[in-house]
Amino acid sequence: MLQTMKKYFSIILAALSVVLTSCDEDMGSTEVPNQPYVLALGITANNTTTYYVVTTDDLMRTDRTINALANGIEQTGYRDYQQAEQTIFSIGGMGVTSATGIQRDDNGYIQERGNFVFNETPIGFCQVDDRHMAALELPTSTNKGGQLTFYTVDINTLALDHKVSTTPVAPMDNHDWPYVTGMQYAGGNLYVSYEPMNPNTFSSDYADTAFVAVYSYPDCQFKTLIKDVRFGNIGSWNAFNGLQKDENGDLYAMSNTSMANGFSQSPKNSGFLKIKAGETQFDPDYTFDYQALTGQKVAHWLYLGNGKVFAEVTTRLDAAPWSDADLKCCVIDLVKKTSTDVTDIPVHNGNGGRRFACFAENGYVYTPIATDGGVYIYRTEIATGKAVRGARIEASFVGGVFKVK
Repeated sequence: MLQTMKKYFSIILAALSVVLTSCDEDMGSTEVPNQPYVLALGITANNTTTYYVVTTDDLMRTDRTINALANGIEQTGYRDYQQAEQTIFSIGGMGVTSATGIQRDDNGYIQERGNFVFNETPIGFCQVDDRHMAALELPTSTNKGGQLTFYTVDINTLALDHKVSTTPVAPMDNHDWPYVTGMQYAGGNLYVSYEPMNPNTFSSDYADTAFVAVYSYPDCQFKTLIKDVRFGNIGSWNAFNGLQKDENGDLYAMSNTSMANGFSQSPKNSGFLKIKAGETQFDPDYTFDYQALTGQKVAHWLYLGNGKVFAEVTTRLDAAPWSDADLKCCVIDLVKKTSTDVTDIPVHNGNGGRRFACFAENGYVYTPIATDGGVYIYRTEIATGKAVRGARIEASFVGGVFKVK
């Protein structure tokens, strides 16, 4: 298992090996102001990954590439990216314990603003309202302490407004140490999905039950633990893909339990459960067994609206452990309980355990896909599931795709 973990880390750090020649002092010198689309490019050379946050005016132009040559913000160390309003948060991981805000300045250029330093990597991060984010810090193991720390971050000023450090990890650690797979705010509560996993062997011996811990907000006190045996653990390791919120404030929970995404066993089918806004139980009347319908497991997903989801799903249930391999794209309807294959996007490998790089607007989904010929943006029409290949990206992988006004 340790060897497969190392392989998974290598997926996280590099999907391909790309060497770009550039000078740090030139970075940003050719950036065009007010380009709306922002991408986080992971570029790996000599087993070291550097991230560049760059902009472009068009994700679909095929006559040029999107790259970091004399363009963008350079960031070192492991990074993951998440947007709230007009701020992109660059969240550290793998030993990096800070989060940085990226915003557009008065001249139209993207700039780093603010730098929050946590004791541990912030493993939960979600938007509460149009001004605030909630962040959750969890010790890496039992010997690092038994308390959770919750933070409130101002989206615009990037100030840490509030901190609660007295909430116990228990009962999330009843079976094994909890690895948080998602966090969402709804109806006055923070919902935290997690996967119990042995921190030494990475064995997931309790994967047969869905677990979501519920906390009040803003005082961040434990309220209850939701459990359901219709599906297994919600989400997967380090991908923060367990929970997503719809237009009504209801939460959908995705069960993965795929060995290709960090589980040592796969005791239950992949599927979806639902938590109505503010409720402290799974909806007993809703269940969607996606694996029974398609024979596949959901790996990564983005809620689009009107019950629709854009997802990467495994085409092989026997894919190698921690490989995140052999994925295809689908448009899933959580209400009608249907799935439509996106046949114009090739079967591909994912980026390992990280947030899903995917962006939706005006009836289309844009997602970067690593193919044999390089990394390309693909645009999928939500209504039809038809995709078109767009711009080529000079990077090993893409950590995020966003739009900033």
